[in-house]
Amino acid sequence: MIVQERNKRISIPSVGLFLQLFLVLFVTALNGLRTSLMNHYSIYPVAFMELTIGVISLCFGVYGLIQSKYSALSWIVVMIGAMTCFLFVFVYLLPEAGTPPLIGWL
Repeated sequence: MIVQERNKRISIPSVGLFLQLFLVLFVTALNGLRTSLMNHYSIYPVAFMELTIGVISLCFGVYGLIQSKYSALSWIVVMIGAMTCFLFVFVYLLPEAGTPPLIGWL
C-alpha cells in the first residue's frame, strides 16, 4: 500500500495575515510592552517594526496576487498592509496641530 504525503505548506498570504494579526496584538494587548520599549529605547525600534511588518505583509499579499491561488485572501492582505504603511506615515511622520512629528524627517 502506497501512502501519499500531502504537501501541507502554509500559503504566503496566510503568513502576511498572521503578521498583521501579530501587529494588532502588539498594538492592543501588548501595549505595555510597546510603551516600555518606547520609554527604554526610543520610538524608532517600535516604528521600524510596525513599518517592517506592514511592508512585508504587503509584499506577501502582492506575491499571492501574482500566484493568483488565494486571490481574496491576497487582496485582504494587500489592503491591510497598505493601510498599515499609511498608518505609519500618518502617526509617525506627519505633524499634528503644531506639534512636530514623532520622527523628524523634514
